[in-house]
Amino acid sequence: MKQILIFIVLVFLSSCKGDRRDDCITRLGDDGSDVRQVGDFSRLYVEDRIKLVIEQDRARAGEVVLSGPENLLSQVLTEVSDGELRLTNNNTCNFVRSFDYTLAVKVFVDKLSRLEVESIAEVSVEDTLVIDFLEIRHTALSDIDLTLGGDEVFIRSRNSASTRLRGKIKTLKGSIEEVSSLDAGELICENVLIDTHTKLETYVRATKLIYVNIYNSGNIFYLIDEPAEYAAVGERAGSGQLLKK
Repeated sequence: MKQILIFIVLVFLSSCKGDRRDDCITRLGDDGSDVRQVGDFSRLYVEDRIKLVIEQDRARAGEVVLSGPENLLSQVLTEVSDGELRLTNNNTCNFVRSFDYTLAVKVFVDKLSRLEVESIAEVSVEDTLVIDFLEIRHTALSDIDLTLGGDEVFIRSRNSASTRLRGKIKTLKGSIEEVSSLDAGELICENVLIDTHTKLETYVRATKLIYVNIYNSGNIFYLIDEPAEYAAVGERAGSGQLLKK
């Protein structure tokens, strides 16, 4: 029995990576904060139980504010390479700790051209994020909720990613795949061009043109009055329909 216990302890400690092996026996600690200056970037990647808030503020661009249990903050990496800020949580021993905590990160940006979300990260914005062109890659098992203004957004979502978009832009394009969902019913667009491969419902809103391809059973609902030009389905390989709500 004693040998079995020793073996379990050794396996337990070896599961913690490198110089962070003491993480597995370290408490979460009290809530604290950490302010970092990371430099210029226009693309953003986030993953692993991080709750991200994006705020557009040219004067504070490049500033990152982390909040959460003090003993976890040092394990949140904020690295910029080739114009991309990567936010990753390197904590390896959640299984021996309480999951009842939040790692919140506020990122200040000037301009943002790409947002990539993986794992179970959550993303929201403070006020409205004004963009020229924003590419969203959302494969996380969680939600993003963005209020946008400006020109064009392209979104590709996969897994069970849930995306909610609000505000007012010119053009929304994208591909909604697997069992992901898009609710852009509060995003007023001039033009919407979307492919859906999901069984879930999709909501869009456009004043001029809606053009969709439907490859699964999920319906696409469009809001507001009939678009000035047209609302049409190009290719339909599934049973989903384009419907006015």
